[in-house]
Amino acid sequence: MIVLLVLVIVILRSLTAAAAEGPIRFGVQLAPENTTIEELVSTATVIEKAGYDSMWLNDHFIPARGNKDAPHFESWTLLAFLAARTERIRLGILVSGNTYRHPAVLAKMATTVDYVSHGRLNFGLGAGWEEYEHRAYGIPYYSDRERAERLGEALAVITKLWGELHPSFSGKYYQLVDANFEPKPLQKPRPPIVVGGKGKKWIMPLVARYADHWNVPPGVTPKGIRNRLQIIREECTRLGRSPCVTEVSVFLPLQNITNIPLAGAATRLGARLLVDKNISRSVLAGSPDEIAAMIREYVDAGATSVIITTRPSINHDLMRRFAAEVIPKFAKP
Repeated sequence: MIVLLVLVIVILRSLTAAAAEGPIRFGVQLAPENTTIEELVSTATVIEKAGYDSMWLNDHFIPARGNKDAPHFESWTLLAFLAARTERIRLGILVSGNTYRHPAVLAKMATTVDYVSHGRLNFGLGAGWEEYEHRAYGIPYYSDRERAERLGEALAVITKLWGELHPSFSGKYYQLVDANFEPKPLQKPRPPIVVGGKGKKWIMPLVARYADHWNVPPGVTPKGIRNRLQIIREECTRLGRSPCVTEVSVFLPLQNITNIPLAGAATRLGARLLVDKNISRSVLAGSPDEIAAMIREYVDAGATSVIITTRPSINHDLMRRFAAEVIPKFAKP
């Protein structure tokens, strides 16, 4: 037991050290709402030209916040469209809701995007969380535990389809029977799997078993990241999985960039009162130095990449300013 504990501590320290020593990657997530296809293409160009490493869409059919009657595009078909109109940037859904699509169908969709993008897909998947959307469209909204169980089976189904010839699978929720799946993904052995979520009991073990990349949702503190990384590493050790998770991204809302004194603190206080006290801790606001200091707390906890989102979702000025004034602070000498 003592040997196991020491091993886990060493692994955790090495992960944090690797995060501090390696390049920190930056991405942008878009909510494709209240916009046009032309503006989304223009935004993808802005993100790519600004030097970001990745671009992501959310996976909703109705806006998750604000006016529920506002227009919102479907993200997987949109991602394929944007993949054909970008050249360098990696693409993904942050993260796809498992309950919205059968995993075999989703695996086929993701494989298609992998080919359209010439191997630039990061495959993101989570348990699904927006109850309003499920109810509105008649999609069953299961308990937290069942959604986690379904996510686990879905990840098993997708990895089998991507990695085996004619796999079969007999689960509680999903089944495969000698399933042909061609072509296999362009990326070998498969696109990187990104699992999003924060649940210690049910989600973190799935991250350890299947993910290459854990995406940390807003509201998880640096201390919370460390605690969950310990769970992930202990589970990897139990499973004998090596390497374990190689990337940890934090999803941080970017509200403003300003040198006005105390503007950042005031912004986070407003978010605490109007949105959510946990999410408010993750809000990036204030001067470039203040924002960089907040990000460094997450990097010190083990984050290897940062994915920002702006409000409104398409804010070219904030995206460009963050790329010009914050990202360079993480460049290696």
